[in-house]
Amino acid sequence: MHTLKHKILILALLLCCTAVVAQRKALTPAEARAFKEKIAANTQHLQSLESDFTQTKQLSYLENTIKSAGKLYFKAPRKIRWEYRSPTTYVVIFDDQTMYTKDGSAIKSVDLTANRRLKGLNDLLVGTVQGGNILDESRFAITYYHENNAYLAVLVPREKALGKYVEQVELSFDSSTLLLKQVGIIDPSGDRTQLTFSNQRKNTPISDAKFTATAF
Repeated sequence: MHTLKHKILILALLLCCTAVVAQRKALTPAEARAFKEKIAANTQHLQSLESDFTQTKQLSYLENTIKSAGKLYFKAPRKIRWEYRSPTTYVVIFDDQTMYTKDGSAIKSVDLTANRRLKGLNDLLVGTVQGGNILDESRFAITYYHENNAYLAVLVPREKALGKYVEQVELSFDSSTLLLKQVGIIDPSGDRTQLTFSNQRKNTPISDAKFTATAF
């Protein structure tokens, strides 16, 4: 279960650090406030989201990156399906207060009301997918930038417990759609993980059955 919790925490931090390839312009306090207001308004109108994703992970002890891909499904207010499809299959579903996982042929369910830590991870996942809810300056020291056609938010955890797993998180929002396009994380060991979203479909019908144990 400890390994499972760690996997889900990474997912949350990923759905909640990319290399600098162009000069960044820091937002003024007024610009940062305006950006957060736009993200909050966009979040209120986000009822569902379906997206492809690719993930690359660079471990400090390996020369080559580890690549994987899959699909993400979100339905307001609290349904998430995180589905790896290659090179291996792994699925995590959050349906309000219940978590389902499938690793290989094994399916497990967890009552989140009885597990405060996993409930917190679920809250973090929902906040990350929706975008605006993760920009919590009581939990993170956040710096905002504009770069090319994106707004960037660089987050450093204030909480010691979270700091054990992550050193810095970077969120990249498309400047026109305000949807989250890239999420990255650097952990204290120097390992780097980046998630890139594509083919995003906002507010399209997604069946509730997608978020049940029978959906595996």
